[in-house]
Amino acid sequence: MDRNNLIRKVMAAMEVRLEFDRGMIMLANRNKTRLHYVAGYGYTAEYELLLRKAAFHLNRPESRGIFVTTFRNQKPSLVDDISDIEDDLSEKSKELAHQSGARSLICVPIVYENEFLSLSWKDISHPEQLKLIQRTIQDLLDGAAPSRKLEMKIISKEGSEVWVRVNLVVIRDSRNSPLYLSGDVEDISQRKRFESALEESEGKYRTILQSIEEGYFEVDLKGNLTFFNDALTRISGFTKPEMEGKSFRQYTSLESADNISNQFSDLFKTGKPIDFTEYETIRADGERRYLELSASLMHSPSGKPAGFRGIVRDVTARKTAEEENRRLEAQIQHGQKMEAIGTLAGGVAHDFNNLLMGIQGNVSLMMMDLEDVHPHFKGMGNILGYVERCAMLTKQLLGFARGGKYEVSTLDLSKLVASNAEMFGRTRKEITIYEDYQENLWTVEADRGQLEQVLLNLFVNAGQAMQAGGSLSLETRNLELDEKFVQPYGFEPGRYVRLKVTDTGIGMDADIQQRIFEPFFTTKKRGEGNGLGLASAYGIIKNHSGIIEVISQRDKGTTFLIYLPAGGKAIEVDDGVEQELLRGAGTVLFIDDEDMILQVGSQMLNALGYTVLTSASGSEGIEILRKQKTHVDLVILDMVMPDMSGMETFDALRKIDPEVKVLLSSGYSAEGQATEIMKKGCNGFIQKPFNISELSSKIDTVLKDVAA
Repeated sequence: MDRNNLIRKVMAAMEVRLEFDRGMIMLANRNKTRLHYVAGYGYTAEYELLLRKAAFHLNRPESRGIFVTTFRNQKPSLVDDISDIEDDLSEKSKELAHQSGARSLICVPIVYENEFLSLSWKDISHPEQLKLIQRTIQDLLDGAAPSRKLEMKIISKEGSEVWVRVNLVVIRDSRNSPLYLSGDVEDISQRKRFESALEESEGKYRTILQSIEEGYFEVDLKGNLTFFNDALTRISGFTKPEMEGKSFRQYTSLESADNISNQFSDLFKTGKPIDFTEYETIRADGERRYLELSASLMHSPSGKPAGFRGIVRDVTARKTAEEENRRLEAQIQHGQKMEAIGTLAGGVAHDFNNLLMGIQGNVSLMMMDLEDVHPHFKGMGNILGYVERCAMLTKQLLGFARGGKYEVSTLDLSKLVASNAEMFGRTRKEITIYEDYQENLWTVEADRGQLEQVLLNLFVNAGQAMQAGGSLSLETRNLELDEKFVQPYGFEPGRYVRLKVTDTGIGMDADIQQRIFEPFFTTKKRGEGNGLGLASAYGIIKNHSGIIEVISQRDKGTTFLIYLPAGGKAIEVDDGVEQELLRGAGTVLFIDDEDMILQVGSQMLNALGYTVLTSASGSEGIEILRKQKTHVDLVILDMVMPDMSGMETFDALRKIDPEVKVLLSSGYSAEGQATEIMKKGCNGFIQKPFNISELSSKIDTVLKDVAA
């Protein structure tokens, strides 16, 4: 074989016979100025490429790497921990060591001597060894044996001691008489040094095994412990005497024992190591722990299977962390899903509002030409009512999509609770609802849709706590809260409205009460809840500068108390009188990407007396204003358009005419980007769908330069 084939054979043998994770062979060049990487095993392709590119200089005094030092000294080097020799290494050597992933290593020089020693045994042998040689030669000559092997020390030409193995054979003639003595001498100094190093390392090896955190064990073919380190006793909780000679089956569950036994059986048959299998064990104190096991087959000197050795590490903490990570990942995925649903809901609400705008606009235009005695007048009015109800639905969708922001309106909390309780009562007739609402209850400034969400969560939770039926008591009161009461919550003392919701369900203990407002905390079974309901309720009430408390006892029911700041406004009552149309004059530039909106909007504006210029995009609207800015009195601008956003279009319009009046129109609510446009000086906002009356009022307000 050529050299490279030989080295590959050697590496293959090393990988099988030596129990090391990685190995390599490096050779010196002809001038012995550098070492270069030839072959190895256990390394990644990237690291092998680094080794092939690396330069290990033998002729530079500053080179202090382990390979260079071993080559120079021609002695094996055993490194228990690379970090102990880092101070002696160059930066490149440190980098290579870290990237290799190795912690300990043995570096052995390959020495080839092609030098003939023309010396007599007397010149190179110690006196006592010379006598041994003489006796051996005499035995050969006497016919005691055809050949003999001796291991001995000799003195080299330089005066140093060298270990050699001498193979002697006596050559005889046909009459069996000795003719001459033949033999060869093999330098085994390297092997002897290696054996010495191995003996030393074996002691260190035992020390290392006792100092590592992982449990090390050796068992016979029956599974009985023959050797183990102290770490295994710490992991198991048993003492050494309790473990010595015992089977691993005594320290684990029956299921885990059968699993390990099957894997050891496969290991015995195939010789393929067990690579980090997990199983459950039982400590001496009865605690169940999760362990990770890796094991390999041990062989006797004759090569026959003799037992198993392996490493055990306690991974209970990691398993717990992984379970927690999986739980958090599920929560994150749920949050992302809710965010995606919110985005979808916002988009649906926006498009739906555009459709409602078309319906409402056309109906309001038709009603302008109808007398109230017309047979279709009432039907048209009903359509407008349905549109308003649909608009309320889209507002709820938009409230969900906004994720915590709300539109404030003046509400009577008693009426809001009563209407939602009536709806809940229809679905759970086995629950009796008791209502006690204070007369002349103070109003609150709040988002109707979000408060309804809070009520729904409380009612649903109460229903689930009373599966077999029960009672639900609802109460509202006006209260004056002092500073002592509100100080822990960081709110101002003053007038508050309290809602009290009490059920006769299964109740909660103190530990659960402390966590019920945490996101994703739930006591319900899988599929019955996600732990967001009360967390959402807490967030909504807090965003309204309110307080939510819980009082509960196991098997004695639960009471939720909600305090909301009282407002000073009266609730506007819709007297059913249609608002008078405010007609005007002038030119309106109407910019919207929806043809339906442009069509119905133009008709409404024309009916109000305005001249209309329409544009289906922001860029087109900008060009129209640039050409006719002296004639345009008002721009009605859609916020969401495909080519240019409402923000970009607004900025461009104001650059052309800083004084132009702009009324922002959108199927979304006045949040997010709309708020930013309003802060930049936009003159007003009108949310779709709007009728001709609302449009006339809003335009009149903007043109009169009154804050809208």
